Order: sequence, then C-alpha cells, then structure tokens
Amino acid sequence: MKTIPGNNGLLDLVQKARKGTLVLPQFQRNFVWSRDDITGLLESILDGHFIGSFLLLRTDADSVPFGLRPIEGVDLAVSQLRPDAMILDGQQRITSLHYAFSAPPIPLRWTKYPYRFFLDLRKLTEGDLENAIFSDRADSVVGLLKEQAQFERLAIPLTVTEHWGEWLNRYERWLVDRDRDAYFSQYFEKDKPAWDAIMGRVRGFEVPTIEIPRIDPDDPDRLGEVCAIFEKMNSTGVRLSAYDLVTARMYRFRQDGGKPIDVHALWEDAVAEHTHLAEFSDGEPDQFGVYLLRTIALLRGFDAKSKTLITLKPDSFVEHWRSAAAATEVALKRMASTNDDGFGVFDPKWLPYGTMVSPLAALLHNMQAKHVGHHAYDLLKRWYWSSVFLERYAGAVESTIYRDYQDLRVAFEAPDARPAALVEAQARIVENEAYTLRDVSRLNATYRGVMCLVAIRGAQDFGAGDAIEFHELDDHHIFPQAYLRRLPKERRPKDQEINCIVNRTLISSSTNRRISRSRPGEYISKLVPQDREEAILASHLMDAAALDALRRDDFYGFVAARERVLLAEIGRRIAG
Repeated sequence: MKTIPGNNGLLDLVQKARKGTLVLPQFQRNFVWSRDDITGLLESILDGHFIGSFLLLRTDADSVPFGLRPIEGVDLAVSQLRPDAMILDGQQRITSLHYAFSAPPIPLRWTKYPYRFFLDLRKLTEGDLENAIFSDRADSVVGLLKEQAQFERLAIPLTVTEHWGEWLNRYERWLVDRDRDAYFSQYFEKDKPAWDAIMGRVRGFEVPTIEIPRIDPDDPDRLGEVCAIFEKMNSTGVRLSAYDLVTARMYRFRQDGGKPIDVHALWEDAVAEHTHLAEFSDGEPDQFGVYLLRTIALLRGFDAKSKTLITLKPDSFVEHWRSAAAATEVALKRMASTNDDGFGVFDPKWLPYGTMVSPLAALLHNMQAKHVGHHAYDLLKRWYWSSVFLERYAGAVESTIYRDYQDLRVAFEAPDARPAALVEAQARIVENEAYTLRDVSRLNATYRGVMCLVAIRGAQDFGAGDAIEFHELDDHHIFPQAYLRRLPKERRPKDQEINCIVNRTLISSSTNRRISRSRPGEYISKLVPQDREEAILASHLMDAAALDALRRDDFYGFVAARERVLLAEIGRRIAG
C-alpha cells in the first residue's frame, strides 16, 4: 500500500476537526495532555519548530472502515460526522490545538475546570516567545474575553488567531483614537512587525502529513496493511495494536439488542470478573487485549497474526470474547500456581512470556471441552517448560503460537506424535552437554523460569524458615556480590559469573539486609536453623554438595553443584 506524503495547514486541520470532517477512530484513547503539555506545543509553534508528523487515513463518509468519534471538545454527535480523513497518529496534538484555538468548555486533565490559552503581545514585541503563552481557568479570565480589555492589556485569547486580521483592524482604530503618537512611534514601528511575523508563522504553520488512501472496510488485506503501516511509522506515544483496530472495527457492528460491539466495555467486564487477568494486565488492555484476540482466533481455527485478528468476523464475537477471557483466567491461574502442576509465576514480574498466554488458554479450553486424560496434561506441562527454556516466545511469535497450538492438539489425541517444541528442547537442552545456565545473568525467560522453579519447590526464607510467598522478596545473590568483589583479583569471579542465575534465589528483603556482605559460611551458620538447614536449602534447589561448598565459601564448587541440580530439574520438567 502506497502512502501519500504532503503538508497541511495546522489551522486547516483544526477547522476540519471542528466541522467533523477530520475524526478519530474509536480505538484512540482519551485526551490526556495536561496544561503544560499544551503550552509546550504552542511555544514550539511560535518558535517555528517541528512538532511531528500526522498520519491520516483517507475515508469515504458513507463507508468508514472503523467506528469513529469526534475530536474531544467538538460538540457533534457521531451521526453528524462526515469524515474525509481519520487521525491515526497525532490525536493528542490535534486535540490540544483544537482546545487552545477553539476553547471548548471541557476540563483539562488533572483539573475540574476548562482553561483558556492566551498570547501576550507585549512578549512578542520583546522577542520573549518562551513566556508569550499563558493560561488560566475560564471562569477567572472572563474580563479578558472582552476586546476593550485585550486592547488595554495587549493580550489575546488564542481563539482570535483565526480572525487575527479583523481583530488587528479594530485594535488599530481603537489605538489611533486613543493615542495617535503611540500608533506611529510604538505600534507601527515595533509592535506590528513583530506581531505580524509571529502570527503569520502561526496562521501559516504547516505540518507534514502522511496519508493512507481510502480502503474498503471489508478488505482484510488492506486493513492488515493499515495496521502494519501504523506500527512501522508510529515511533512515539501509545502504539496502535490489533486490539485497537479491532475495537474500532467492531464498533461498526451491532450485537443482540442493537448495541454496538464495544470491545473496551468487554475488556472492562473481563477484568472486573477475572482476578488473575486484572492482576497480570494491571487492568490495561495494551498487551492482554491482544492475547484475548489471539485466543479467539485460535479457537476459531485461525492463526494469531495481526492481519487475521483485525479481520475477525463480528458473528458471535461477544460470546467468543467471554470464552477467551474465561480461558485466559484459567491459563493465568495455572501459571500463577506454585504447586507441582503449576508454573510458579507467583508475581506477574516473573512471567517468562506473556505471549504464551494465548496458546495456553486455547489449549486448556480445548482440553476441558474434550475431557482429555493425564497424557495431554503431561504434554502441556512439558511444552510450557520447553518453550520457556528454549526462549521460544521471544521476538515475533505469531507463527510459533499457531504452530504450537496445532502441534499440541494433534499430540493430545495421537500419543506417538512429537511436538516440535519438545523435540527441540530434548536436543538442545536435555541431551546437550554444552547447555549451561552460567551465562544467564539478565532478566530473560530462562532467568524467570528458574525463579519460578524455585517457587514451585516451595522455597523457604533462609532466616525465617517460612515460605517465601508470605514475605516481600528480593532477587538475591547467594554468594553476596559485595563479598565476592572484595576477594583478591586472582580469586574474584567475573561480573557475569557473580550475577548469573545459578548464584541467585528468592529470599525476603529483611533476610537479604541481614546477610549484606557476609561470606556464605558465616551467614549460613548464623541465619539458617541447623536442624532444618538441608531442607531449607533444598527448597532453593541446592543439594548437599552445594551446601558443603557454601560452608567452605567455595564459589566455583557451589556454582557447579547447584547448576547440576537446576539442570536436572529443568530436564525433568522437559522430558516428563
């Protein structure tokens, strides 16, 4: 799809928004810019600085591809909108400019009151553009909306901008009658040239626009291209996702009862009903909204690509959304569980991959519907751990999601089938003597996966001898880094060795502070109850050899011993 670069006058865009010929697609979020944000934008325009480009989608008013709404502050009903273009990128800027130049009676963010924006003409004369814009509550500046006060104070509301010539003519007549000398000595020589220069810049200010040609609302290929273009070109602000496009597109359709299919409302209902979904998503649909759509696509027999999601049919969409939300809750509950059949994600920050939620949810939904046996659940768990430690769900995952989903469904009913993820994990991890955890020192899926295994093992706090789930936890060095960095250079491990996952576990913040920079042999004897020493350390996946190395402050002996235990646990989870 070709895009059309060009330039548009800023005030022309504002006027089109006011008339309802330039609109927002339903997926755009609410207007959130603050008073300071708007002031900063206006100052950039006064200075003639670049304020970013606008991405527009050309539309036919009688065949709009997405649900639509007016710019916030435009007092038009949806039925009155006749759009020839939609704003895909630039909503906050165009809404801010409409707010400043049109003064709609709506409050700004963080306030309860409408605000009016003004231009101090004296500052323009002085060349002080940085302080030329000011604003105040609309109910506090009623007097300044009268021209007599504007003439006397030399300050104008920005609503005057579009009618600057008429205002200036009236001011000139007023000034000549009041002070002819000032007209010639001050106004004509100094004020007028400075004012005309800046107001000419504002009134003639152009912004680069990139226009996407009109598309057929029922053309899945063109809809997919719109999504792809936006994702490539929108490098700032909230990224447009398939969830946003589906939200806008579905709003065109009606469900039983005649109401539009409001995906935002469906999301709000889902997080209100499902506690794990609310916790893992933090109530926001940016990622998990896409995960639910992927789950719907899988359950409908389609792949999980964005192009597929944005062309999902409205038939039974509400019902399928609710099923996907329920399945996602089941998947997250299993992910969060710390029993041996769960996946140990006791806190959302330890989730190895959110992208695994969709195939897991769809698989569990099918498993429940078909009443599968233990063989299927065993395969599911092996697939999960294989994918985590292969780091299979990093990067572009749409094809992996669909392939794994289909692989597992076949394997559930064909015991001889071997899913690709399990075959790959067997070769690259279980049977690979070179596979190591010692190079894992950043917070990736493998790192998180090991911490989840520690949680499943029922790890107990070193000092309290109590389950870690009851305490505020730290991701803690077993051999404290402060202790290791005090060692002589010839004995000092490298930073990657110090920070690797083999030397990390989960304990409470208070215990971590008590350990501080102590050597392991010292803090083990002081903090860990002797009669429970082996059991507590075993709950952190440390065996007798690792414990012995801790007592002797033998870092490399400890790393070797604990890595063996971790690798054996990973192998057991993968091989079944």
